[in-house]
Amino acid sequence: MGSAPTWRPLLDWQEVNKITYRIKYSKKGPARFTSHLDVLRMLTRTLRRTGLPLAYSAGYHPKPILSFGPPLPLGVESSAEYFDLELTRALPEEEVKRALTQHLPPGLEVNTVQKLAPKTPSLMATTTGIVYQFLLRRKTPLTDAQVKAWFAALWSRSELLVTKKTKRGEKPVNVRPLWKNYELTFQPDGLILFDFEVAFGPQGTIRPDDFESLLVAAFQIEHRRRTAVNFKTGEGHRKVL
Repeated sequence: MGSAPTWRPLLDWQEVNKITYRIKYSKKGPARFTSHLDVLRMLTRTLRRTGLPLAYSAGYHPKPILSFGPPLPLGVESSAEYFDLELTRALPEEEVKRALTQHLPPGLEVNTVQKLAPKTPSLMATTTGIVYQFLLRRKTPLTDAQVKAWFAALWSRSELLVTKKTKRGEKPVNVRPLWKNYELTFQPDGLILFDFEVAFGPQGTIRPDDFESLLVAAFQIEHRRRTAVNFKTGEGHRKVL
């Protein structure tokens, strides 16, 4: 009697030639209240409907192979979200973009699709910084010159303590070394655009709510947005501050 045949998947993800595409997308409107985990689930469902030649993970419950950049805090809009998608054969970038655009849920919009060179480092490994933008309203009648002086004083401090939650409870953390740059833009309606760049990596980062605690005494934050992610090797769309 011959031995029973050994079951083997038709396509083993380790054996196929995988081509990686980096997708930059926006997350706006009500979608900003969708968690990172829910976005992952939505994208997984979306990708299955696109007809793209997806590379899948191994195991009994294979899923499209995706990797993401820094998670976006809940409630923050973004014009600079990224994920890497693996396909089993090369397609024109515009074809990949068109397939995604036709199926993405409202609030998520593909900006660019870039085919990556083999062995390109992952998004998380190459991210060095993030740029956020706050729309601020003055709580007191400060002049533009006084606002500039207020931020200059904040920038000049060697220590900016915020309370962060850790596994051992809350503790004060000095985030000043992680604040890299900022820019103020005064609008005709009296509101202020505050763009600021923070570091991202093993040394840590500054979340938008960390900065809110530093501004709350003088400003009300009307809107929060991520505008850029900066990379070591220049894949990102760096905002010049």
